[in-house]
Amino acid sequence: MSSPHSEVGLGVLVGHDGSAAADHALRWAAQDAAARRVPLYIVTAVPVGGLGRRHRVEVHQRAHTLIDAAAARIRADFPDLAVETSVREGDSAEALLAASARCDTVVVGSRGHGGFTGLLLGSVSLRVCAHSSCPVVVVHTAAAKDARGVVVGVGGPEDGPAADFAADHARRLGGGLRAVHSWVLPVTGLAPSLVLPNMIDVEAVRAERTAMVDKVLDTIRIADPELPVDAAVMNGTAGRDLVDASIDGALVVVGAHRRRGPLPMRLGPTTHAVLHHARCPVGVVPIH
Repeated sequence: MSSPHSEVGLGVLVGHDGSAAADHALRWAAQDAAARRVPLYIVTAVPVGGLGRRHRVEVHQRAHTLIDAAAARIRADFPDLAVETSVREGDSAEALLAASARCDTVVVGSRGHGGFTGLLLGSVSLRVCAHSSCPVVVVHTAAAKDARGVVVGVGGPEDGPAADFAADHARRLGGGLRAVHSWVLPVTGLAPSLVLPNMIDVEAVRAERTAMVDKVLDTIRIADPELPVDAAVMNGTAGRDLVDASIDGALVVVGAHRRRGPLPMRLGPTTHAVLHHARCPVGVVPIH
């Protein structure tokens, strides 16, 4: 039977509802946990509002059967991996967020058929990405079989945590790290479709942005000189450029900047674009 979720120590938490998408997320989470030698926590949520006691017991029994079967498959494939499971009542996103309090990574699938039904166009996956205090990996499509490289979006010097997260995965995957920074030329207020290249030193801006990205990457290069690290600084749209870079990547990582104010934006437009359109799993790292 399922064992209670252990909320002590670090580990990888994955939501599972028995769907094919959840199976992809489970496999990714197990591989990550095994590579890092940390526990894997598999969680499912069951809605019990309005149900009588007998039906609640039946729902719990089905959930335990489902999650125990998933855990058995993972234990068979990863015999040295510590695996624990938990069935929680209530809202799926809230259950994941509560269970993640002592984990260092949360993994979710993109779609399901109940429980953790993460939709990249909204719902659980986006809510977890927007509110998690630790990195979230959304597994909505498999990376190319030979993919080893990791891509990270660097919008500014505050994106160091996202770059560190990406570098850690690049080391374990045996690939390189590519930082992507995109910037756009200013436009006129009267004619937004017209840029003003003659009023700005494009090469000076490019040099300034390249220096900023290199500064973010310096600590990674110093810590691991053997890790291939390069940067692509280009005039373009960050979301589109990161999606393009994800085509042959194993993982693309973006920072989730926690904006403050009366109407804080939990996920910016670049993060939304990558979550919707990336061609490999997406890591979302909170930047406070």
